Amino acid sequence: GFKVICNYFFPSEDKAMKTYERIAGYGKPILFHSGILYDGPRASSRYNRPVEFEALFTINGLRFALAHISWPWCDECIAVYGKFNSMRRRRSDFNTELFIDITPGTPPIYREEALTKLFTVGYDVADNIFFGTDCRANDYGIDYAKGIIERDWRIFEKLNLQKEVYEKIYEKNLKRFIGDV
Repeated sequence: GFKVICNYFFPSEDKAMKTYERIAGYGKPILFHSGILYDGPRASSRYNRPVEFEALFTINGLRFALAHISWPWCDECIAVYGKFNSMRRRRSDFNTELFIDITPGTPPIYREEALTKLFTVGYDVADNIFFGTDCRANDYGIDYAKGIIERDWRIFEKLNLQKEVYEKIYEKNLKRFIGDV
C-alpha cells in the first residue's frame, strides 16, 4: 500500500486524485496522515483536515484510512465517517472504503474522549477501525506500543467492547485494509 502526507497540497487536487485512481485500480490501499502535522513552522496542517478527504469518496474501489483519528479534528473525522457510512448504506454501487486508524496523535488527556465518541456515536465503525503505533520498524518501541495497548484496553473495557471488536481492531480490519483477506 501507500502512505501519503499532504504537507503542501490538498488531497482533492486533480493530480493527486488521478494518482489515487491508479492506486485504486491496482487494488492497493492508501494510509493518509490526517490531523495536525508536526513538521515545524510550515503551515501544512490545513491540508490534513478530515473534510478535505471527502472528495476521495468519488474514486471507485479506493480503500483509504485517516490516521490519528485526525486529532485535533476527531469530531470532524467521525462526521466524515458518518457521511461515508450513510453513502455505503444508501448506494449499492458505492465501493469506496474509509478506515480510521487509531494510531495515537491524540494526547493521553484526549484519548478516552476521542475513542468514546468514535465507538458510541452510533455509526457502524467496528469493521473500519485499526490500531497502529507510528513506530519505525528498525527501532520499534515495544514498551511504547504496549503502553498504548494497555491504555486503550482500559478505555475499551469501559466501553464494553466485545472480544470480536478487539480482534477486528488489532488484526482483521488491518488485514482487510491491506488486502490480505
